[in-house]
Amino acid sequence: MTLRFLLHLALVCLCGLHLVASAAEEGRVIVKYRASADLLKQAQSADRAAKLSTRLGLSLRSGRRLDMRTEVIRADGISSRDLAARLAGQSDVEFAVPDRLRHIRAVPNDPLYSGQWHLQSTEVAAIRADGAWDLSTGSAGVVIAFVDTGVRYDHPDLTAKLLPGYDFITDALNAGDGDKRDSDASDPGDYITASDTRDARLTALCGPISRQGSSWHGTRVAGILGAASNNSTGVAGTSWGARLLPVRALGKCGGFDSDILAGMRWAAGLSVPGVPDNANPARIINLSLGGPGGCDVSYSSVISELTGKGVLVVAAAGNASGPVGAPANCPGVLAVAGVRQNGIKVGYSSFGPEISISAPAGNCVDSSGQCLFSIDTTSNSGATVPAANTYTDKNTSNVGTSFSSPMAAGVAALMLSINPGLSPAELISRIKGAARTFPSDPALTNCPSDPTKASSTDQCNCTTSTCGAGLLDAAAAVAAVTPATTPSAHILVLDPLTNASIRLDGRGSTATGGGTIQSWHWQLVTAPAGASLTAPDAASTSLEASSAGTYVVSLSVTDSLRATDTTSINLQVTATAPAPTDPGTSASSGGGGGGALDFYALFGLAGLLGLTYLSRRSQAQRAPAR
Repeated sequence: MTLRFLLHLALVCLCGLHLVASAAEEGRVIVKYRASADLLKQAQSADRAAKLSTRLGLSLRSGRRLDMRTEVIRADGISSRDLAARLAGQSDVEFAVPDRLRHIRAVPNDPLYSGQWHLQSTEVAAIRADGAWDLSTGSAGVVIAFVDTGVRYDHPDLTAKLLPGYDFITDALNAGDGDKRDSDASDPGDYITASDTRDARLTALCGPISRQGSSWHGTRVAGILGAASNNSTGVAGTSWGARLLPVRALGKCGGFDSDILAGMRWAAGLSVPGVPDNANPARIINLSLGGPGGCDVSYSSVISELTGKGVLVVAAAGNASGPVGAPANCPGVLAVAGVRQNGIKVGYSSFGPEISISAPAGNCVDSSGQCLFSIDTTSNSGATVPAANTYTDKNTSNVGTSFSSPMAAGVAALMLSINPGLSPAELISRIKGAARTFPSDPALTNCPSDPTKASSTDQCNCTTSTCGAGLLDAAAAVAAVTPATTPSAHILVLDPLTNASIRLDGRGSTATGGGTIQSWHWQLVTAPAGASLTAPDAASTSLEASSAGTYVVSLSVTDSLRATDTTSINLQVTATAPAPTDPGTSASSGGGGGGALDFYALFGLAGLLGLTYLSRRSQAQRAPAR
């Protein structure tokens, strides 16, 4: 595992180097022409390339078009960086950027659900999807696209969830399936053989490459996004209901930006020249891929276009343990960093101010050779070409920020299943707002503000300036967009408990979504002799305490839909102000009906007032409408 990770990291770094141009080098550039450019009058791309060739004194070839004004231009004997600089100097060119390779973001009643710790609530960093599923298991009306290596359509935990996708890989050598772009998004395997490493054509296209087995990366990502769930087979996905749209753009040596960007546009329902329109536009696009460097204008332009169409882009931070790579560092992206099971940043995860949220990435903590905190998901057993469909586990581990990103994308899909009108900005805001606070290990330092000063083995305490708003919390995020289904009674104590008269306020109680609170009823459940409540049927009342001691006061509310909720509070009236103890558990009989006190937010005030919060009980029921 460690060796494969180091080899992968070395490949990423090598592919990002600017090499001196040689006769075998091919420059590839994404060019966007200005809307007013005379070149656009040339109907054929080849004619535009010929005209640019005359201007620049180069032999240019046109490649694939991304849209009517954007295309790939190629030339031999010049680097992509130098070609981009030459083209950018043309007055009718809006921008020209190198067409770079990007790489996968991985470090090389479902029976397997028990091993999916990341979806449960047992570990600090787990995303609590089990709590979210009580509110929604997702909707088939939400489509998640994943731009990746393709997928194994025959996997039994994916077959029913997958939509017809598309293969956007332009170069047959990189595609590995014997052809170029076509409607087959199947993953043939991204293996590299010893003979591949000696293939001059492949190394000219990819740069230095090393032998590797097939990763089945897209199939693994798909399982985390939305494997068929509650089907007595394999694993569970984050969103049970969402449909999955595979967009193949990564091959043997990764994927070029032009193919990735074309795939993103197609996934969102935008037209791509030469490709049939997508009949199932996605609301969410997952990018478990990336490379070093900043966000260039080709990505920011497309992401802005997708955001304008209401499409959320979710991207993995990267596994370089340093600055966040592209496209995760682009504006408008929900960028996801990786943490260990205990909520501490995993050593390999990239980090920095561009991160939105953190989620489990997988980590191996057992010296026996097993990976106890692998991210279990769908996979294939083939070392090169496809073989038996299978699953990852602690013996065939699966770690990397590639697998953090689809968790966040799956949570966004659950949110859209409840409120399809949420914009990308609203989804990001709600996910960040629902995040849990990062834990802190006193034995570790905080992650450095300058990510370039970190090493690949460094664990560190996450902060909101390095790892995003906090830990991804599916249950809280879905709850944040779920209309209330029951009313919720709340009690606020307004006076010190040393007073003979203590005001209690119930006006913070909330009604079922769309309703209003119609009545309040206060009751003394337990109290010393002589105690009373001044206004038992008003929104606020006063407890007239007869002596020091324990007072149990309940409040029942009824809303305009005739639904009710009851909560109770134990007050220790004393001449001093003892510290509050832990609250008791809810005794709800109505499936989680409200009654949650706002004392957590008001603990400081409660301490000053001398309140001891001992326990509470809540029950909610829904009366039939009449």
